[in-house]
Amino acid sequence: MPLTDITIRYLELTSPADLRPKRSTKTGVQFARIPLPMPELNRFFYTTVGGSYKWFERRSWTLTQWQAYLERPDVDTWVLTLDGVPSGFVEYNRHENADVEIKYFGLLPSFVGHGLGAHLLTEAVERAWGMGASRVILDTCSTDHPRALPNYLARGFREYKVEVKRKEIPDHALSPW
Repeated sequence: MPLTDITIRYLELTSPADLRPKRSTKTGVQFARIPLPMPELNRFFYTTVGGSYKWFERRSWTLTQWQAYLERPDVDTWVLTLDGVPSGFVEYNRHENADVEIKYFGLLPSFVGHGLGAHLLTEAVERAWGMGASRVILDTCSTDHPRALPNYLARGFREYKVEVKRKEIPDHALSPW
């Protein structure tokens, strides 16, 4: 994998009042917590949502590694469905300082461009505050979807740090197949 300069932007919401919600007008949109660790489900979302954005760090994880990670009490997975069909996910990490991090977030490729991204982010942030967050944080990078950063900013997130890291990144999109 070639070394590439990646710009990482760290974003935060420091108050529930900072959220500028936007919801889908579609009926049949639901957001639900996955109550049990399901490594197969998380791996499916990770590889399918993240393939176009070169998420590769967890691709080599074994079933045992996924299971151990998802069994941590500070990790939660929520899924967005449209008419009962899984369409996106959010993976949260709760930090000891009461920050709730939206660690992974995104829509399956078939649902991108249908007005669900802002809805998913609105739901994700509201649930993070519901978990007792003192601050909701996330990061995005230069390989992310081009509408990701504008969506985060439109929902009220503010940038608190930017860094450039030189990383080994695949030079092509990664297919789940």
